[in-house]
Amino acid sequence: MEREVLLLKKFLRALPTIVFSLILASCNYGLPMFLFTETGVEDRATKALPLFGPNLPQVGYRGKYSFIVLTDSHFGDSKHERRDQNFLLVFTTLLQTADPALRPSFIVNLGDSMDGGHESEADSFNATAAVWIETAKKELGVSDYKVYSILGNHDLYNSGWEVWRRKIYPYTSYYTFTLNAGGPYNFDFWFLDTGNGTLGANQIEDLENNLKKSARPKIVFMHYPVYAGGIFYFALDDVQERSILISDFAANNVKYVFEGHKHSIHSYDYKSFKEEVVGAYLENKVFGLVTVDESTGSVSFARMGY
Repeated sequence: MEREVLLLKKFLRALPTIVFSLILASCNYGLPMFLFTETGVEDRATKALPLFGPNLPQVGYRGKYSFIVLTDSHFGDSKHERRDQNFLLVFTTLLQTADPALRPSFIVNLGDSMDGGHESEADSFNATAAVWIETAKKELGVSDYKVYSILGNHDLYNSGWEVWRRKIYPYTSYYTFTLNAGGPYNFDFWFLDTGNGTLGANQIEDLENNLKKSARPKIVFMHYPVYAGGIFYFALDDVQERSILISDFAANNVKYVFEGHKHSIHSYDYKSFKEEVVGAYLENKVFGLVTVDESTGSVSFARMGY
């Protein structure tokens, strides 16, 4: 028994060194992998930035439109094979779909665009997104095409917020817009900042107040899931915060919530709205096609591989 106690004491004394060595070994993330809350959500997300005019997507088909949602592209990750060309082929095929309502009018990126918060990773993401944009402009015959992004936890590593707000469109972490494609049910789109695993008090209050002001149907985008298939290690940290969001979404005509972070696929039907953990673009080689029908106020989702 005494020998086991001595071994345990030796292990506990060595534990800080072991942990520190593991941190250093993970050089892409660095120490802020474990301390990324140095950039707090309360400092970033207080009031939602409304997007207007040229910052809105160009929707070419009256009353019904589609868009792509993808997540966890992790530019800078060296552990997984990149198949960006494969995605581009599938994307191009969708842009050429016979039904114009199913041609993606924009892309939503749910975070972890950068693997370690490095500027070179943001540049790689932007270079790839530029190819998507130019391809869509050519195929759709439009003058502009948007990729809307939100923060993930990996985007915050190594002071990544400073990189993000200079490099990743729309250069803010909490924003919204209303899209009118000519149908009776115009949709509100809400892009939330959950990069620290929480919305924080300021963002929750602002979101609650704004959701109540609009009777329009809504779609919400987050990096951290609310439910994550019941595996709460991957969900928002605060149980009360999760409960508030579920109640607010149910009470304010939210139709769908799309999320990333957990590199696997989960769907959950709350009856009043649906939650979709999309699956990782890089690791799982999947993305989603979302179709909005403004004539009925309905939303449908199809997962696709590449």
